[in-house]
Amino acid sequence: MIAAELPNRRIEAWKYSDLRAAVGDVRPAMAGEGDVIERLAEGAGRRESRVIAAGKSDLFVDYIEGDGLLPSAETIAVGPGSTYHRIVVQTGAGLPLSFCRAQLGAGATFRQFVLAEGAKLARIETHVAIEGEGAEVELNGLYMCGEGRHADLTSVIAHKVGGGATRQLIKGVSRRGGRGVFQGKIVVEHGAQKTDARQYHHGMLLEDGAEIFAKPELMIHADDVQCAHGNTAGGLDETALFYMRSRGVPERQARALLIEAFLGETVPDWAPPDVRAEIEGRIRAWLGGAS
Repeated sequence: MIAAELPNRRIEAWKYSDLRAAVGDVRPAMAGEGDVIERLAEGAGRRESRVIAAGKSDLFVDYIEGDGLLPSAETIAVGPGSTYHRIVVQTGAGLPLSFCRAQLGAGATFRQFVLAEGAKLARIETHVAIEGEGAEVELNGLYMCGEGRHADLTSVIAHKVGGGATRQLIKGVSRRGGRGVFQGKIVVEHGAQKTDARQYHHGMLLEDGAEIFAKPELMIHADDVQCAHGNTAGGLDETALFYMRSRGVPERQARALLIEAFLGETVPDWAPPDVRAEIEGRIRAWLGGAS
């Protein structure tokens, strides 16, 4: 392959994450069809497919660790009335690239949670197609970007038929020299009436020199829907911090507690207790590393 095949900031979907620059002189193999991450995963032998049979339930936890270029991709068919839970924990410092493509049948449920600690360039991308009536999607996630760390959570949810519901909540924090990215698009196609879709992103800049970029989008081609999206970015609530300090809580501890509560809202109740405890532990460990 040649470097020109990799996206850079001229590509709208990669405007905040320059993969070509991050890869540099490395020339990874690409194969198959689909998105660039899917083709990289095919070339690396890390592309999988799975089917959740009608009426069944499954849970998959994916740990993305290690250095270097780490592309992976999976295609999931969630059958009618079935449920698929997916948890992604990204900690590797190199170039972790993850892509998930899910198709939902009637009455199916797809729930996902992502924890991203960032890397030289980390991108967790999710595409969901609601192809059966009454299907439900929940995409939650959080990112924590310290100095030199870049985390990109990108998603596209397409409501192709009516009666579906989407809930998405992404929160993130960034320190000096860190960059957090959220790109979320919900598409309601013609005829997908009675769709109920909500998408929210909230970012917190912890220090001067931190970066957060967000681009939530709604594309609605039906007229009987309930859809909303929102985005905020700012610093820590100084009023809440003052209140906690006035009650005798040291400033460092008060900041950590407020940030933990902010991020903790995204952690799902459906996660297994041991996985949930690990996620909460990773949040506390990251906050404990603050200078």
